[in-house]
Amino acid sequence: MAETIYRDQKLWFGGYDLTGTMNALGLDCGAESKDNTVFGDDTKSNIGGLKTVAMQCEGLVDTTTYDKVLFDNIGVADVPVSFGSSGDEGDPAYTFKASLGEYSPGGAVGELLAFSVGGSSTGKLVQGSLMVNGTKTATADGTARQLGAVSATQKVYAALHVISASDADTLDVIVASDDNAGMTSATTRLTFDQQTAIGSDWQELAGAITDDYWRVSWTITDADPSFQFVVVVAIL
Repeated sequence: MAETIYRDQKLWFGGYDLTGTMNALGLDCGAESKDNTVFGDDTKSNIGGLKTVAMQCEGLVDTTTYDKVLFDNIGVADVPVSFGSSGDEGDPAYTFKASLGEYSPGGAVGELLAFSVGGSSTGKLVQGSLMVNGTKTATADGTARQLGAVSATQKVYAALHVISASDADTLDVIVASDDNAGMTSATTRLTFDQQTAIGSDWQELAGAITDDYWRVSWTITDADPSFQFVVVVAIL
């Protein structure tokens, strides 16, 4: 068994990297238990109902940037939220669309001003791969990864978080698939909305797709561009 020290968990909320403000976070996923006991049973039985997803985070208030961001997003639906285990490309990551339900800053006299924030899903929680995480200054292709095919009952999901953007520049990001690691005949499957500033986007597509290799590519325009962004891709 491999143990993990909980010290570098990543959290991206919309167009913001909240990692440096957090010191505790949790992701709660489950399914409602529905009683289906009938006459003749000698033991209560249950069946799995609707799934539930919630997040709860704690940290230190950043009055310069993140305090206003969290306050302004209370009740806003469908904000992409992603959790990464380390921030390394290729590592597992969870992503879902969320709505913050509460933001609670406060603390005792003489202590650091802290906060807690909680939210729930407005869509499905999916586990996938952190495909891109970094600052990019030119058009390029990411690494192709074998995430698997998409069956007729599944979808491919992708979340884009743009953490920083240079002025007057554009970023176009796509997700493509192929049947080989060389991506010799890649087919574009998802196209994110064009980005020109800090922000986020969510895209999904129903199967069936027999290709099992996936790659993120980006096109950056203008004279001296720079975009820091994160892309998570998942199949469920």
